[in-house]
Amino acid sequence: MFGVYEKLLYNGAMKNEQNSQQMIDRRKFYSQDDSGKVYIFALALPILLSIVFVLIANVISGATGLKSEQITDNIWFTTVAQIATAGLFIGIFFVYNKVNKIDNRSACFKTKMPWHTYLIIIAVGIVSLFGVQYFIGAVDDLLKLMGYPLEEPSPDLPESLINPKSFGIFALSVFVTCVLPAISEELLFRGVIFQGLRRRFGDVASVLLSSLMFALMHQNLQQLVYPFFLGTIMSWLVLRTGSLFSSMLVHFTNNFLTILFTYLSNVTSFSLELPEVWWFYLLAVLLLAATFVVFYLIDRFYFKHKSSEEVERTENKTTKYIYISLSIAVVLFLFLSIYNFLI
Repeated sequence: MFGVYEKLLYNGAMKNEQNSQQMIDRRKFYSQDDSGKVYIFALALPILLSIVFVLIANVISGATGLKSEQITDNIWFTTVAQIATAGLFIGIFFVYNKVNKIDNRSACFKTKMPWHTYLIIIAVGIVSLFGVQYFIGAVDDLLKLMGYPLEEPSPDLPESLINPKSFGIFALSVFVTCVLPAISEELLFRGVIFQGLRRRFGDVASVLLSSLMFALMHQNLQQLVYPFFLGTIMSWLVLRTGSLFSSMLVHFTNNFLTILFTYLSNVTSFSLELPEVWWFYLLAVLLLAATFVVFYLIDRFYFKHKSSEEVERTENKTTKYIYISLSIAVVLFLFLSIYNFLI
C-alpha cells in the first residue's frame, strides 16, 4: 500500500515537472512572422465563413421558399453569423498560440490598472469619436459640394440592427456590434499583430502599420480613414498602459456611443447632427485639432511618454509573411472597392 502511495506521488511530481517545463518552453513573445500569418488567417477565414453562411441561407431559401436576401438580412441569422465570426477570431488566437507554443499572456494581458486610467481610456474613446467623425463628415460634405460624393458603404448588418428602434434590439446591437468586436478583433490586431510587429519595426512604425492592416481589413474605401485613426489610438494605449484591455475598452466605448446616439435619435428628439453652414467646417477642424491636443497632453503629462514593457528587437530580418498578408489585403480592398463602385 505504501509503495502504491509513493508511486502516485512520484507520478504527480513528474506530471507537474512536465507542465512546468512546457510553460518554460512556451515563447513569451510574438514575431513579425506571427503577425503576418495571423493577419492572413484574419483575412481569409471570415471570407470562407461568409461563403458557408451564404450556402446555408440558400439551403434555407430552397426549403422555405423565402428569398436568400430575406434570410441573410434577418436579424437573428446575422447575429449567429457575427457570433461565429467573433468565435473564429478568438479561436484563431488560442489555436495559433497552442500550435506554436506561445504563451497567451504574450498578447499583453495586464489586468491591473489604476481606476483613473480607466477614466482616461473612456475619455480617449469619447474624444476620438467626436473629433474624427465630425471632421470626416465635413470632408464628405465638401466633396459633395465639389461634385465628388462618396457613396455610402453598404452595411454589413441589417438596418434594424444598426438603427435600433426598441430597447431589445438596442441591447442585441450592443452585444453584436460592441462587445464581440471589442474582444475578438483586439485579440488579433493589438494582441498578436501589433506585438509581433514591434519586435521587427519598433513602436512608432508598428502602431502605423498595424493600424493600416486593421483599416484594410474593413475592405471598404469609405471606412478606411476612421478605422486607421482608431487603430493608432488603440495601439498607442496598449503601448502606454501595457494592457490589451485598454484597447478593448476604447473599441467598445466608440462602437457603443455610435449605437447609443442612433437609438436615442430614434426614440427621442436627441440629435448630434450639425447644420451644413460655414462654421460647421470650422468646428470640425477645431475639434480635430483639439483631439490631437488632448491626446498629446494625456501622453505627455499622464502617461509621461512611458512605453509598456520594452521588447527585444529580433535578429530575424525576414518579413515575407508581412508582405504576403499586406498584398492580400490590398488586392481584396481594391477589388471590393471597385466592385462596390461599379454596382
